[in-house]
Amino acid sequence: MRLHKLQKILEEKNLKCAIISNTASIFYLTGYDYISTDIGNFVALVYCDGVPTLIVPLLELYRAEEKIKDIDVVAYSTTFTGDKIIKGNLKDAIFSYVHQNKIGLDIQNTSSTFYNYFNKYEIVDLSKDLSLLRAIKEPEELELIKKAGEITSASMKIAQDKLTNSEVSEKQLAGIIDMTMRSEGAEDYAFPSIVAFGENSAFPHHVPTDKIIKDGQNAVIDIGARYNNYCFDSTRTFIKGNNLEIKKIYEIVLEAQIEAIDRARDGVKAAEVDLAARNIIEKSGYGKYFIHSTGHGVGIEVHEYPPVSPTSDAELKENMVITVEPGIYLKNKFGVRIEDTIIITKKKPIVLETTFKYL
Repeated sequence: MRLHKLQKILEEKNLKCAIISNTASIFYLTGYDYISTDIGNFVALVYCDGVPTLIVPLLELYRAEEKIKDIDVVAYSTTFTGDKIIKGNLKDAIFSYVHQNKIGLDIQNTSSTFYNYFNKYEIVDLSKDLSLLRAIKEPEELELIKKAGEITSASMKIAQDKLTNSEVSEKQLAGIIDMTMRSEGAEDYAFPSIVAFGENSAFPHHVPTDKIIKDGQNAVIDIGARYNNYCFDSTRTFIKGNNLEIKKIYEIVLEAQIEAIDRARDGVKAAEVDLAARNIIEKSGYGKYFIHSTGHGVGIEVHEYPPVSPTSDAELKENMVITVEPGIYLKNKFGVRIEDTIIITKKKPIVLETTFKYL
């Protein structure tokens, strides 16, 4: 557990109490991973006067107790009562443990409903502190991300083989990729796999369809495995047959990506990495077709701190893990994106490649 890191933040801010509701931060601090398809706040970590308490729905009580042994776990229920069960909802349970007028909240990762629970309290925002805390990875975290990368690599190579040797639709290929991730040891994908052929590849977040790739078209495959709750993110652009225009755009994107990766190291502003990629694409005359940021942090969540964008104020630190993923998107024609996940060091970054990225 990493609760001592939260305690240090509270001491620096002269706080005695924090309530954390973001499930990724709760996992980072305690090792408990709450899995739900619902949207909202259903669990909370209350850390007051140096005492941590994890509050979960009743149906999660046994699993939470199994996952973490060193802190108190209680459940809430509007229906049932009993040992370690607080009658009421999450708000009622939290308030039974909070006896301070001033509290810390991770505001950026808190729903408005949850935030409004505390309108009578003086609130100190812990968002940036927790984001930076999670952004600098410990050695065991880096190993889990590398393992997620190995699983992603196996899936990407299968996808490349299917594109070369089979007639396959976007949906079918996405299904094969997801099955491969599971068979290689992932508990899930980090995000729904993106498989886009031809003109569909001009949509950065395309949802796979029944479209089958044709000769002369490209395929953009953006995938990532989740292994022991750590994510990976990789994109490759493949071409079936030959297309000189796609190759031209590919070389521009590849040059932009290499330039940005070379710029990324400890002490460099994330915005400078974005600018390095953006300058190459703009000089080639395609600046207006690079329509997203150059990258983002990766860890327990596939998108986390630091943002690698033109407006980012983040400074890269050793052992941060980020993506570098420039792209060019020509509507009704095609898109090209190349993405690697990299580990920041004091020198050149470590590139966690998933498959050969040259056409």
